[in-house]
Order: sequence, then structure tokens, then C-alpha cells
Amino acid sequence: MKWLSKRQKIADERIINMQNKIYKEIYMIVMVLCLISVAMKYYLYGIDVKLVTTELVILFASGIYYTVRAASLGIFSDEVELHDRNSKVPMSSKNVYIGLGLGVFIGLFFGIRSAIIYGDGLFNSLVYFVIVFIASLMIYLPFFLVLFAGSFSVAAKASKKASEQDLDE
Repeated sequence: MKWLSKRQKIADERIINMQNKIYKEIYMIVMVLCLISVAMKYYLYGIDVKLVTTELVILFASGIYYTVRAASLGIFSDEVELHDRNSKVPMSSKNVYIGLGLGVFIGLFFGIRSAIIYGDGLFNSLVYFVIVFIASLMIYLPFFLVLFAGSFSVAAKASKKASEQDLDE
């Protein structure tokens, strides 16, 4: 019955680290190829999300999977702590800044676009810009803050909880 029992395999740590390095390189190559594919399809066929759905699913799903998996294993909080130790700006602040930046960028984009398309004259364009900019900020700013800062906070808490459970065992 020895063939049913799991044998402990002896592994060389150097080989495992080199394999992980190769896997990391393969992952980066796949991500770059997906981005190139998206860019080429947009350039050749125009902006049509239906054409790049597969690439977008690969890009977003891999990021989401990594975050969930790292949080469930308890290493996400360790990665954040390591980043915060080596960086002047903490990761939590970076996520807030990214959310704020994207919200303001989209607000500016829609505001300028509305002013150019719908504005007749300087005053009318300015009014359209201000209204659309403020409305866009009210919509997109909370969305991106929750998306980046909120998901980061949830992942960090889940990772700390998983890490504490692992230490208890």
C-alpha cells in the first residue's frame, strides 16, 4: 500500500527558485503579448471591445487571481510590508493616489470632450466643462477609490487573517 501514500519528494531549493524565475518570465511574456495584441487589434480594426475580450479577460483575471491567492495564503500583507519598508510612499497611499488620479483624469477627459463637442463659445464651453467635470468626479472618483483602495484594504485584512491562522497552526 505504499503506492497510495504520498511520498515526500526531495527538492533542491536552487532548482525551485530557478523554475519560479522562469515562470515569472513566462508570465511577463504572456502579459506583454496580450497588451501588444490589444494594441494591434485596436490599431488595425478600431476600438471594438468584442475583438479583444479574450486578452482583457487574461489580463484582468490573472491580476485578480494573484491578489486573491496571495491574500488567501497570507503573503499579500508581507509583500505590502516589504514594499512599504523599501518605498517612501506606502502602498495604501499609492492606491488612494491612483484612484484619485484616474477619477480626475476621466473627469477632465469627459469635461474637455463635452466642452469641445457641445460648447458654442467660450462661456458655454466653460459651463459644459465645469458641469460635466463635477458630475464625472462625483461618479468616477468614489468608484475608483473603492476599486483600488477598498480592494487593497480587503485583501490586506484577509491576508493578515490568513497569516495569523497559519501562525496559530
